[in-house]
Amino acid sequence: MRSLLTGLLIGAFSASLASSGVRAESAETTRVATMPFADCLSIIAEVSQEIDEEPVNLASTDDLISVRINASDGFVTVSCSRPDSRMTLTRSPVPQAAGITASR
Repeated sequence: MRSLLTGLLIGAFSASLASSGVRAESAETTRVATMPFADCLSIIAEVSQEIDEEPVNLASTDDLISVRINASDGFVTVSCSRPDSRMTLTRSPVPQAAGITASR
């Protein structure tokens, strides 16, 4: 089920953008969008609940939350910034040469 993580997270992210009319900039593995801080946190919570995988906290302050969600095919890092009203989503595959897996 965790191999579907990327699709679910990006789907939730895209649905949020479509419903709010927010403009996103995209690169090969990173997407950035302007959205309210609370909406960004809601996306993290919804995806975490949907895939039954707790996010790993990378940074947590009153103005910035950054988490990594593990999947069998890599990691998704989501950062929510209150001052910028910005969500950054980065998909990172696990390098096969590293000899590690993203699964717990």
